[in-house]
Amino acid sequence: MFSIGGGLLALAAAGALTIGATMSLFSASSSSSASAFATGTVAVGLGDSASVTCNVTEMSPGDSSTGAATGSKSLDKCTYNVKYTGSLPAWLSVDVTVNTTGTNLYTAGATGLQFYVKNGSTSIIDGVNYKVVGGTNTPVTSGVAVEHILLNDTPVQGPNSRTFDIDYLLPLLAPNALQGGATSIALTFNAVQSANQPIGSCVAGRQCN
Repeated sequence: MFSIGGGLLALAAAGALTIGATMSLFSASSSSSASAFATGTVAVGLGDSASVTCNVTEMSPGDSSTGAATGSKSLDKCTYNVKYTGSLPAWLSVDVTVNTTGTNLYTAGATGLQFYVKNGSTSIIDGVNYKVVGGTNTPVTSGVAVEHILLNDTPVQGPNSRTFDIDYLLPLLAPNALQGGATSIALTFNAVQSANQPIGSCVAGRQCN
């Protein structure tokens, strides 16, 4: 009985000696500085200049705004001023929605209301058409948003201001059926990070989905 107990004590003591010997080795260590990680921002806001929201009433055939292709060119154009304020390089795009209540003044044809939407020299809507990624003219459908029309071929840094001009024309050949018609147009400005988001063959002024 005593020998068994002594054996256990001996093993325990040996173990303690071994651990003590390991802990007594000379050693040194060095820690790196803390590595920090933070995300950048992708943000948009209103531009420095006030936007001009149009409320055009009592239009008659031949009426148009100053930048329209034809017509009287006597009415004020609408403007939408926005700014990209993010810290990350980004692609910018715009969505366009044409809506109607009651009689549709916009028919997606040559005799209905025409829109001319531009961002600088980049055409977004020309009459009733926008361009898909391959460059084909495609009519805007009333009530259906045209999304992701690209504004820049190369990534932009914030702050980056953008002005959208909206001109319009009611052609002289507008039919009597358009009397009392009403239509609205709305733009939505978008930004998305450009890093890890290639645009392929898409160019500014075309829809990039």
